[in-house]
Amino acid sequence: MKILLTSFYDLGKQPKIIAEIADKYNNTEVHFDFVDFSVDNQNIDLDTYDVLGIYAPMHTATILSIEYIKDKKLPDKVFTFGLYGSVLEDFNPLIKYIKDIESEELTSFLKLNENQKFSLKDNIPNRQIFPDISNYAHLVDGSNNLVAGSVETTYGCKHSCTHCPVPISFNGSFKTYSLEKIVNDVQNQVNQGAKHISFNDPDFFNGPIHALKILEALNHKFPEITYDSTIKVEHIIKFKKYFKELASLNMAFVISAFETTNDKVLTILEKNHTSNDLNNSIETSKEFGIDIRPTWMPFSPWTELEDLSNIVELIEGYQLRETVDPIQLTIKLLIPKHSLIIKRPEIKKYLGDYEKESLSFQWQYENIHAEKLQFTLFDFILNNSELDEHKQYLGMVSIIEEFTRTKLITNTNYDFKKVPKLSETWFCCAEPSKIQLDRIKTNKALI
Repeated sequence: MKILLTSFYDLGKQPKIIAEIADKYNNTEVHFDFVDFSVDNQNIDLDTYDVLGIYAPMHTATILSIEYIKDKKLPDKVFTFGLYGSVLEDFNPLIKYIKDIESEELTSFLKLNENQKFSLKDNIPNRQIFPDISNYAHLVDGSNNLVAGSVETTYGCKHSCTHCPVPISFNGSFKTYSLEKIVNDVQNQVNQGAKHISFNDPDFFNGPIHALKILEALNHKFPEITYDSTIKVEHIIKFKKYFKELASLNMAFVISAFETTNDKVLTILEKNHTSNDLNNSIETSKEFGIDIRPTWMPFSPWTELEDLSNIVELIEGYQLRETVDPIQLTIKLLIPKHSLIIKRPEIKKYLGDYEKESLSFQWQYENIHAEKLQFTLFDFILNNSELDEHKQYLGMVSIIEEFTRTKLITNTNYDFKKVPKLSETWFCCAEPSKIQLDRIKTNKALI
């Protein structure tokens, strides 16, 4: 049997789950090929394959996969996996969604014998199936451009943020990967040239003691490697004593989903943090010398103009210009099929029809001026991509000042520092935009 496994975009990282599937059925019965269209947009003769597997980890990847398969004659068997697999199956019922690659469902679908020793918890993925690691995201640190790898300590998430795709599949649960699996996977990536490792966990502090145990083991074995992770605001505050440890364990920066300063919206999103908690998390990060990179989703049905000025005031007050990607200030709420936010009563009067082509529900703003502001900000980014990030940010703040009739920039001598960041930034809970889709198609980073 000949199987083609495909990935269209996975946040600029090697799609590890592809290697896990190939390892699970590694025998003489089957031959696997893999194409990552975010790296190599090659022409493939699908007629030569018995099975097509489509990785659908996020909304944008799913949109791109639909664009690829339309008007093509597909193999008799097509399956999909990943957080948006169910959405892709809804779009095309001929595609079989596999929720859990550990279950017997995929084995039954493929009618293959699996490797009886395979365990997702312990399997060390064979990344030789992927293009070279240098084709993926890099750590940009001043004048340095370092190859970055990625790994997870857990899969799933114990939280149920209503705009996030993870709880749709995992329903507030998570599992851990073994120490041996993670250390050996990192070793293989370091051997390929990785100088930095991103932890892909939805929340690195899902299990903070487990996470620190992993990080300590990695630092002992690879003392020159740096790391980044994603940690919820509530966990930065709740697990402050663990967060402190990150500074001595080569954690270069921490990403945290701030979303908005609007407490009403934070409640609807069930983020379990308040606007005041944003200040506390920033102060904690500064206390221990760890850069915090907030991600934002300023635009939702309940956005008020003052939300944007409050976000800018927070950025200015804590001197965070370097750690906020300007396009973050344009991000809109994405409501895919099965989204938990649909169950919230607050969304009912703003929710429109489900648009099959965009794989999302349309929604209306309560404040039409917020809609105009979002459009104006995004149009500015779209037409000023040649500007550096600092100038983009200042241009966007100027627009916000005009809309809100406030003066937000008071420091005219701001020292814009070079801080470490990944060359590939993405917002998996956000509505995709033309600038993002075009970037993937041309393999050109936004930054």
